[in-house]
Amino acid sequence: MLVPKIITSHSNTAILIFAQNAEADAQYKSLAANQQLMDVLNSRVIQQVEKSGLDYFHFTEKEQEGIGFGKRFSNAIQKVFKKGYDQVICVGNDTPQLSCDHLLRAADSLNHGKAVNGPSLDGGFYLMGIHASSFDAISFENLPWQTAHLATSYMELLERQSQSVDVLEHLHDLDHEDDIQQLFKGKDLRWHLAQLILETLTFKSITFSLEFSNTESVPLESPLNKGSPISIAA
Repeated sequence: MLVPKIITSHSNTAILIFAQNAEADAQYKSLAANQQLMDVLNSRVIQQVEKSGLDYFHFTEKEQEGIGFGKRFSNAIQKVFKKGYDQVICVGNDTPQLSCDHLLRAADSLNHGKAVNGPSLDGGFYLMGIHASSFDAISFENLPWQTAHLATSYMELLERQSQSVDVLEHLHDLDHEDDIQQLFKGKDLRWHLAQLILETLTFKSITFSLEFSNTESVPLESPLNKGSPISIAA
């Protein structure tokens, strides 16, 4: 096995945003049919990526090549490696809580020879940090993509490769309407981000209670489709 080298700068690290547009996502994500929401999520991830100061590449369905998700993803990663980068941080567009801090921590962990896994609560992942020296395209392509077993299978692959791994916190990703309901039950969703999401949705209105640390709950008509009032931390 090739052991990733330890480096002291981020100049050989790039971010890969691997995300289709709303029309393509709509084939398997019920939320993607809402163009405005997807625009917000895309803008959000690009904002955080640019804030990190790292080089990045955005592969939409127009740039993706290959048959099947795993093959297209693998090809995109290899294209970034071929541009001269030794380390790639892969993210999508469906995790609104992804921040610049997550990206910089991943870059630091890669610099110290560790792979990185940012697991999502549905069994997938929202961030993956990979070294070119240990990337096995065939094994990567054969992972159970778009299933609840992905994160576990990826960790098993890294274990077989004897790689050290930095596992980030679990975060919500947004694929379906129920995912938004779960996201808004959390206590770490910033008000400005919640407002952006709420303003884009086009489902049946219900009332939310927005709890602020220094005020009483504030009712807000939001366009979510079901469920009882829930709270969002400011």
